[in-house]
Amino acid sequence: MIATDQPAKHRTGAWRLVGVALSILVLGIAIRFMSPAIFLDIASLWPIGAVLMAVGWVVKKIWTGRAIADAPVLPLLVFSWLVFSASSYFADLPGLPSSSADLRGPPTDGSDFNSFAVEMKEGKLIVGEGAGPSIYQVDMTRRGGLAGIPVALESVGESGRQIRVIDAREPLPPDLDISVRDSGWLRFGGWEVRLHSQPTWSLTLSAPEISADLQNIEITALTIGGKGNVRVGEPVGPVEVAVNGSFTIEVPVETPMEVTGAAIVPEDWRVEEDMAWIGERGAGWHLVVSDEGSAQIVTFTR
Repeated sequence: MIATDQPAKHRTGAWRLVGVALSILVLGIAIRFMSPAIFLDIASLWPIGAVLMAVGWVVKKIWTGRAIADAPVLPLLVFSWLVFSASSYFADLPGLPSSSADLRGPPTDGSDFNSFAVEMKEGKLIVGEGAGPSIYQVDMTRRGGLAGIPVALESVGESGRQIRVIDAREPLPPDLDISVRDSGWLRFGGWEVRLHSQPTWSLTLSAPEISADLQNIEITALTIGGKGNVRVGEPVGPVEVAVNGSFTIEVPVETPMEVTGAAIVPEDWRVEEDMAWIGERGAGWHLVVSDEGSAQIVTFTR
């Protein structure tokens, strides 16, 4: 009869499980399913791994039975640490390195910003309504990609205070007395911007891909560049929208809107040469599509 070392096989199999988990993480980064920042989160949570291993060591010392002594405790605890750390990354828990680049604007009380611009060279921009205490917030999405760290530049112009959000790799104004340290570990699929509904915004959004839900945000002017989908609500008055790119614009049914330039509009709209409209002209949204751009208008019921 040939004896086999079953405990050794169990330990080898458990360590292979750890290897598979690490391989999945590396593959996920390679295909940009997740950001390299996940490894920063795993490293930052080493105390949890250390505690787990210490507990496992104590358990094996106290219970000296063969079942416990031969169990692959160490690799299983390492695997548990990896799973917990990865889950914390996807849950976007505060305080982790992967969330260190997220921006939080000033509180809504006393803030008088009326102009907000986002300029992205890489990645997807998601814009929507925010419910927190900040007048705006910019979070890195959990997917991997080429978008870098967002930097908020504040300025005061003739039209009031302005916020401009750019990638940290872009040149900063020479008169700006701040230094931003970029990190290749902090590369994500894009930014998620949340704007408080209290102010009335003048927005400029530019990104390779945009998905914006602005139906609950009051807008005085809107400029969009790139491609994607933008949903708007009822206008606060005559509002001009400059379209520089290819966009689907969603608007509530029977909301006054007119479009100048290349656009596909619903059948019940009136069309005259390069202009189309519905409702009272000059009373609602006025889309101006650039020569290189295009727009498709889609209606929805609120």
